[in-house]
Amino acid sequence: MPLPRPLRRSNATKVVATVLCVVSGPLYAASAPIAGSFRDGLWEMTIRTDVPGVQSMPPMNLKRCISAKEIQDLQAKASQPPGSEQCKVLEQKASGNTTSWKIECTGKTKIKGEGSVTASGDTYSMQSVIAMVTPEGKAMEIKSNMSGKRLGDCKS
Repeated sequence: MPLPRPLRRSNATKVVATVLCVVSGPLYAASAPIAGSFRDGLWEMTIRTDVPGVQSMPPMNLKRCISAKEIQDLQAKASQPPGSEQCKVLEQKASGNTTSWKIECTGKTKIKGEGSVTASGDTYSMQSVIAMVTPEGKAMEIKSNMSGKRLGDCKS
């Protein structure tokens, strides 16, 4: 029997949020070379996530003011990413304004992923594919596409 519509979306959102939290440390490290390409200011970002076998989630759109300090913090965190004891960057390549990576996490939830981010001072796009096996043995794949553009300076 299929799950009710809101429950399926809620579960997918929880799974995606959990995976993004787990892999955020290695992604910090993988994206460090690109962080220097970003400018502070008001950013508009769109995140599209697809989990095959689960009802599609609508894109998330948000606007956020990102300070120069937050960009510096991203670069600093790359040397000691959270969760780094369970996750590691297997491969990282930079070419021009694009960085690609492969990661692996060996905690209770086994995760392998790869992605790339392309950035200039005012725009970025990122694609990633994360394959995971839950502690219960369920395999899942999460595909994400993120993009952003700088709208201007932050308002005080």
